[in-house]
Amino acid sequence: MPKSDPMRRELDDIELKLRSAQDLADAPGATEKDRADLKLIEQEYLATRRKVRHGAPAAAAGPKQTDPAKTLEKKLDEALEDTFPASDPVSFVEAAPVKEQDRTLPAVEMAERQQPGKTAAARKSR
Repeated sequence: MPKSDPMRRELDDIELKLRSAQDLADAPGATEKDRADLKLIEQEYLATRRKVRHGAPAAAAGPKQTDPAKTLEKKLDEALEDTFPASDPVSFVEAAPVKEQDRTLPAVEMAERQQPGKTAAARKSR
């Protein structure tokens, strides 16, 4: 079976979906969703047709044979990098103090309701 057979079958399936979507979008009473679905299927069809015409990319041809030890090492390194807490820079940004005229804002009122002792102490320190 040539490499393009699965791609050709996929293209045939998408063509069938496209014809159905066109019939639905052209029918009386078609909604905007029907027309939007048609556009998405048209884009999918064009992309698949381009893949068939130019040949499937090497990644789609099948999995590459690689050394399992290198793959495992790479996965472990990525996991370590993703979980390492010191990988992000430290931020020294502090919130600006709340001005008296801003106390009526909903976000400030909610913060004061959630932590009444903390905001009262901040008012006294001024």
